[in-house]
Amino acid sequence: MRDNPLRELIDSIQSGPEPWAALMGRLDELDLESTPDSAAVRVEVLSYLDDTATMLDTLGTAVERGRVDWVEVRDAAHGYLANKLDLVSDGQGVLGILDDAYLCRSLLRQAAETSSDSPVVVTALSSDGVVKALLGGPVTATLDVAAKQTVADVRMQS
Repeated sequence: MRDNPLRELIDSIQSGPEPWAALMGRLDELDLESTPDSAAVRVEVLSYLDDTATMLDTLGTAVERGRVDWVEVRDAAHGYLANKLDLVSDGQGVLGILDDAYLCRSLLRQAAETSSDSPVVVTALSSDGVVKALLGGPVTATLDVAAKQTVADVRMQS
């Protein structure tokens, strides 16, 4: 199976507080009724990232088994993951990786909605709301539009 670039990004944030600084700063900026425990947020975000990586692994396996119509979706996801200066720069640590994972999920969700035989089940997690709050509405809306357009373009070429 092809390497999963999201797994590599997840590995890069496992040690030290530095990768988490921007995310924790964003958490402090949010107008929440109660401040969530930073350790709990960390666990939830890592779970979201890991679940997204698993979805990409499943997609990679499906493509290897001949699901050619999903190659472009996989390639679009991997391309965004490889771009370090995307909507939220990967230089912002976890926050920058979170937008990558969000876009991957959005791509998979859009592709699954337009396919009668989706190889990937895009699970909705409780952390989806946390991720949307951390990234912010304008960022997630932009990523959703980009995913929808990418999938539409792929489907038109098929």
